[in-house]
Amino acid sequence: MTFVDSYLAVRGFVDTHAHLGDTQFDADRDLVFERAAAAGVSRIVEIADHPDEWTRAVAIARSRPASARCTLGLHPYYADLYDDAFLPRLRAALDAAPEAVAIGEIGLDYARTEVPHDVQRRAFEKIASAAKAWDVPVVVHCRDAFPDLIPILSKVYGGKPAGRFWGVVHCFTGTPEQAQACLILGFALGADGPVTYKKNDALREAFRRAGPDATVLETDSPYLPPQSSRGKRNEPAAVLEIAGKLAEVWGLSLDETARRTSAAAAALYRWP
Repeated sequence: MTFVDSYLAVRGFVDTHAHLGDTQFDADRDLVFERAAAAGVSRIVEIADHPDEWTRAVAIARSRPASARCTLGLHPYYADLYDDAFLPRLRAALDAAPEAVAIGEIGLDYARTEVPHDVQRRAFEKIASAAKAWDVPVVVHCRDAFPDLIPILSKVYGGKPAGRFWGVVHCFTGTPEQAQACLILGFALGADGPVTYKKNDALREAFRRAGPDATVLETDSPYLPPQSSRGKRNEPAAVLEIAGKLAEVWGLSLDETARRTSAAAAALYRWP
């Protein structure tokens, strides 16, 4: 067990990636947190991937100090907003918010945005380099871009750190070989609803090889619901279904899956 002996796992499950500031939760946000707690989810990380969302994400985390943290980032959908003023603005926001445990999400998306690839690559490398210099973990988005992502991670980070992760490749959907490349570079893999989909045997194989000590659980709520609720709004309580599928893949009990993925989350976000 790579990290279990070094980090005290949060009791229960951790949803390491959710967007509960989304307007889809305006009517029942408190109930969503309650349902998550009832399902055994003890901590949720709220992701703010546009500067306009940073204040709201901090407020969500600050109002729930026992159960929520947040991240601040710039999604590749908005990479064309990156300019010379961005990093000082991000640094100031991080300094003002101890609730912020990472930078993200940031990264590359070659499937669903018209932002030119070179613009995305520049913004991603600049922000990742700053995160490395500041010793802040990153939440990395990658869709159809692993051939460009992995060289950037290698350039910026160079290799695996001792006893922790540089960051996480959020909602990993690559090949088993791409998974191994990310792990070698010191990145955890985020497992979301797609790992439960019936036709995703190759994805399950990637997580089988990665193992629970390098995997963190995510829902990406309100997006990417697991198999039992496809087509519906997702929420953090769905971590239980994702964990259940991974427990099958790894041949572990649900309790052991919770313990080891929560230890990986602690190593990722550097909380005791």
